[in-house]
Amino acid sequence: MVAGSASSPGARGVTDRVPAWTLAVAAMLSVQVAAALSTHLFDTVGPAGTAWLRLTAGAAVFLTISRPRVRDLSRGDIGTVLALGVSTGLVTVAFSSAIDRIPLGTAVAIEFLGPLGVAVFHDLDPRRLVGPRWRSQAFSSSRSHGRA
Repeated sequence: MVAGSASSPGARGVTDRVPAWTLAVAAMLSVQVAAALSTHLFDTVGPAGTAWLRLTAGAAVFLTISRPRVRDLSRGDIGTVLALGVSTGLVTVAFSSAIDRIPLGTAVAIEFLGPLGVAVFHDLDPRRLVGPRWRSQAFSSSRSHGRA
């Protein structure tokens, strides 16, 4: 029941009314804008404190939009949700620490290589001619952005 965000089976949530690409672009923008804005907090609260603030704000937005029903979670779901929360927290602290030590553009480019690598290696169909071209363009683009 983790995927369902509506309070009742017949109700439609925000994710049912908005196209998936819009949600993906909004998520990407929020991550990048938050990363840029959070660099000013490092001197005050440090990278771990900044990560905590970002995760808390994200949780508040998520709860405002989704309002999941905790009672609908099974024991297995709770373990999965906790594992996702811990891993998200660790990744956010690591990313904030990276931004504190290296330029923002380089850190974001390195962060982008993970999902890009998954997409590239998932789509290794030799019958498709467009695959190698877009893969090389994506990697060269991330390399040039990393120099900014």
